[in-house]
Amino acid sequence: MAADDDPRPPRRARPGEAHLIEERVASEQVFRGRLLDVRRDRVLTPDGHEATREYIVHPGAVLVVPLLDDGRVVVERQFRYPNNAVFLELPAGKREAGEAPLATARRELREEAGYTAARWTHLGVMHPIVSYTTEVIDAYLAEDLTHVGPAPDHGEVIDIAAMSYDELLAAADRGEVTDMKTLATLYFLERRARRGSSVARRLVIAGRVQGVGYRDAMSDLASRSGVVGWVRNRRDGSVEAWLQGTPAAVERIVAWARRGPPAARVSAVDIDEAAVDAALHVFDRKPTV
Repeated sequence: MAADDDPRPPRRARPGEAHLIEERVASEQVFRGRLLDVRRDRVLTPDGHEATREYIVHPGAVLVVPLLDDGRVVVERQFRYPNNAVFLELPAGKREAGEAPLATARRELREEAGYTAARWTHLGVMHPIVSYTTEVIDAYLAEDLTHVGPAPDHGEVIDIAAMSYDELLAAADRGEVTDMKTLATLYFLERRARRGSSVARRLVIAGRVQGVGYRDAMSDLASRSGVVGWVRNRRDGSVEAWLQGTPAAVERIVAWARRGPPAARVSAVDIDEAAVDAALHVFDRKPTV
């Protein structure tokens, strides 16, 4: 069976995990609707037996944590037909074909919650049901919000509210938040809060950023600001950096990275939140990768 017929994501397995892999023998599409693509595969299990695996191919989704200037989070109450109940959730939505996760996040924040955001941070990735769907959800923190009014899809009726982080946690403790993607994102936010005064960001800067003194300028600025980490060129023409320090200092370097030195022409800066690395004590320039 041709590998390009496989609707699943590319295989991911660490060294030493080959004995856990199931191999696909045959596949059929059981149902195709507007959202759901249901498959039934025959697989060869690691112990040599054949088994059936039924699963749903999903285009992927995003979740957004819209953070207001007063520290409250924008939330939604929405009726979910399959469970015949109204759920308290964070704004989210599925990706369109060919749409990047951040583009989906911007669209869903505007359409559902009625906000735009000037600052975006990737919080993490979730696989909500690994047993029977390929769905993956990227979670983003949206800050510096501007209210522009919602633009919901036809038939989409949503109540928008704002809750403090503690109120949202208390609602989860009372069993009022059972949506899995919202609960998982509370974990991301809890980890973020526990890191306290030290944060880490991984940046990938695209544009005319090599051969213009970008690495030297970032290294000098980071060292003067008390930020630790590293910066390096990549063979695709971009610059990659790891920034770690106080939130204010890291944000200062991030703001500079969007401009770079005078000769640079920055076209895009992708920012991922990362776990603080206690082993970092200086800011280095690393070899090209």
